[in-house]
Amino acid sequence: MRGKRMPTGQLSRMLEHGMPLCDVFWVMHVDESGLVAKPEGINGYFPTERLGYPDIFAKIDPATLRLVPWHEDTALLLADWHLPHDGGHVPISPRSVLQRVVERTRSMGFEPMSALELEFYLLKEKVGTKHLKRADELVPLQEAPSTYGVVLGSHQETIGAIIRDRMLEYGLPIEACNPETGPGQFEITLQYDKSLKSADDAFLFKSAVKEVAARHELLATFMAKPNGAWAGNSCHIHVSLRDKEDAGAFFAPGQTHQISETMRHFAGGVLSTMAEFTALMAPTPNSYRRYVPYSWAGTTATWGIDNRSAGLRAICEGENGTRLEHRQPGADANPYIATAALLAGGLHGVHNKLEPPGLTSMDIYALPAEQVPLLPTSLAEALDLLEASAVAREWLGEEFVDHFLAMKRAELKAQSIAVTDWEVARYLEAL
Repeated sequence: MRGKRMPTGQLSRMLEHGMPLCDVFWVMHVDESGLVAKPEGINGYFPTERLGYPDIFAKIDPATLRLVPWHEDTALLLADWHLPHDGGHVPISPRSVLQRVVERTRSMGFEPMSALELEFYLLKEKVGTKHLKRADELVPLQEAPSTYGVVLGSHQETIGAIIRDRMLEYGLPIEACNPETGPGQFEITLQYDKSLKSADDAFLFKSAVKEVAARHELLATFMAKPNGAWAGNSCHIHVSLRDKEDAGAFFAPGQTHQISETMRHFAGGVLSTMAEFTALMAPTPNSYRRYVPYSWAGTTATWGIDNRSAGLRAICEGENGTRLEHRQPGADANPYIATAALLAGGLHGVHNKLEPPGLTSMDIYALPAEQVPLLPTSLAEALDLLEASAVAREWLGEEFVDHFLAMKRAELKAQSIAVTDWEVARYLEAL
């Protein structure tokens, strides 16, 4: 999250004129160790030193106003980034990308609805201590996992209840909370809502949990795989469409499993683009540590009725409960980008009437690799597929895709020269 803190007396001016901010943050490495240069051949928007990193303007969205309960007399507003010369949206801004997809969805006669399930770890670490430890030395809040555990969940209520209460005060409605499969791991499901609102909620939730945890001398992480021996952190996304009469467009009484033609084609689109959109759901090299059998992560472009081994889970629970759950995204995914990609793939399928493969009821993890369409297992592979994706460029925008590719390939370059703890432990004395 990027922004500025300003006195309330400046609010009316910001609402009228916007808030200026140097556009350099779009090209910063995730750890701010350097800046990513504009690759050759890119003609669209891309901040560069040659242009002097000029100001762009944040136009405040008044509907997002909320008090920040863990700060005194403080409110937060989200904003959309605009260019200074023509006032147009910054084309690489994730929130703007999702807004464009939502507008296109509405032009097709649908309102997209979604909810995100976010997993995270709470560690007995402070921001300053994490740099002094290897991954296997990090201390989780609880030593043992207890999936859905009521007793262990009660032990964690000292901080769990505080997080939930602060989120509710912050205007983030929580549907459920439970301990997950890893030690000190939580899952919180946010309330189903219109897709832009649900992405806003998830975006705010991630930063809020980090702030609240830090105030209690804990470190919250949404990293996909913070420890090789622990379960990964996922961000499963539930999605459906409402039609012009506000009826569930995925529900069709009398059809097989009550799945409508719209839902079937939406699934066909998601599955047909799942491989080429993988980088958008798994945006870091670490993301791919999650993708192993029996990890609860989607590793194949498959679907099934209430089948958690599939990449896409169909949930058929009446008009208001029939939906799809995308099980590939990690908690490290950007909620705006992941939601936009899911909608783009699905609506590409609706527009082109794409038929999905057959539903699978068996354990997909147990099937031979040649019998299932496997998804990319590395960021490099995923980025190559995204680069060639005509659907991504059409729905998400050429400039967004090119910028995303440049930033993530910079991550791969940084990873390629890093000396890891594993290498030192394995080779330092042996060689």
